Amino acid sequence: MLGAGLMGAGITYVSAKAGLEVVLLDMSQEGAERGKAYSERLVQKDVGRKRMSEEAGAELLGRIHPTTDFEDLKDCDFIIEAVFEDSQIKADVTKKAEAVVGADTIFGSNTSTLPITGLQKNWSKPENFIGVHFFSPVEKMPLVEMIMGKETGDKALAMALDFTRRIKKTPIVVNDSRGFY
Repeated sequence: MLGAGLMGAGITYVSAKAGLEVVLLDMSQEGAERGKAYSERLVQKDVGRKRMSEEAGAELLGRIHPTTDFEDLKDCDFIIEAVFEDSQIKADVTKKAEAVVGADTIFGSNTSTLPITGLQKNWSKPENFIGVHFFSPVEKMPLVEMIMGKETGDKALAMALDFTRRIKKTPIVVNDSRGFY
């Protein structure tokens, strides 16, 4: 997970809750820890309401690894970016991630306004780049848009759909157009 703001923290939480290991990368360690703290607050609420045991909560939080080091992404097979809605910032983190994981990794952008076709030019294998648009708050909103860029391939779509189902969200596949769906 690239970006530990509200969206990145929410995606991290639902991913860890589904049993996935999550590398939560942010510009500062403090920002990454703040992103993990979002999950801690949700776990505390669930434990307090008897919806989750303390042990299950500790296991969930143990699956979240806050960092600032792109090298920590090296074993990731699916990366989602949820950084500031600025094409230059998104291009920078996309290129830094690819330098570590390689172009065969599937890369998803959680953009809400920028065209996926333009963003996928920052990944050397654009067929492995897809839009994965969550709604806020992630842990409550069931819908996720799978946004197909002009070059998005079947493998990227399959990985994004599998991930979305695993985190118990409802995916819809849309074309890359203004406002998506």
